Amino acid sequence: MESIKHFGMVGTVIPSSQMSAIKMTRPVDFNRAKIIVELGGGTGVITKEILRRMDKTAKLFVFETNPNFAKALSNLKDERLTVLEESAINAVERLGSLGVKQVDYVISTLPLAIMDEETNEKILEAVSKILKPTGRYVQIQYSLISKNRIKRKFPKLKVDFTLLNFPPAFFYICER
Repeated sequence: MESIKHFGMVGTVIPSSQMSAIKMTRPVDFNRAKIIVELGGGTGVITKEILRRMDKTAKLFVFETNPNFAKALSNLKDERLTVLEESAINAVERLGSLGVKQVDYVISTLPLAIMDEETNEKILEAVSKILKPTGRYVQIQYSLISKNRIKRKFPKLKVDFTLLNFPPAFFYICER
């Protein structure tokens, strides 16, 4: 119901599938990932997959603006998880206030294709600033509309695809 009420924030009416969660986390080297950021935790499908696979000493910071989703994510009760009920635009400042300057991975389900250009730029700039030079940014989208915009910030961009999601999804795997 939250997905329908807040389509402009969520970008889909159906949560990501378990197959998408696996594909989103496949580019992550969980042996070296100490700090992971998720943008748009939603119903927690991808969050749970990250927590399942990450090291017991790693940390996961999830940015989620929807209060109902944020509350549900906080109920996961994992000491490695910090849910931040605010926009990904504030990631640099918010993570900095927690003593985090750079992260190993950013995994995002934000619906960039339906967001305005200014918001897109601010989010991509924040991702660029918080990501370590050796880090990786993984973004799910339901079209290729955002590809060129993302590629300007992250020149090393691979696109993967799955039909095993509704709607079928594209995955951008980005490095600097």
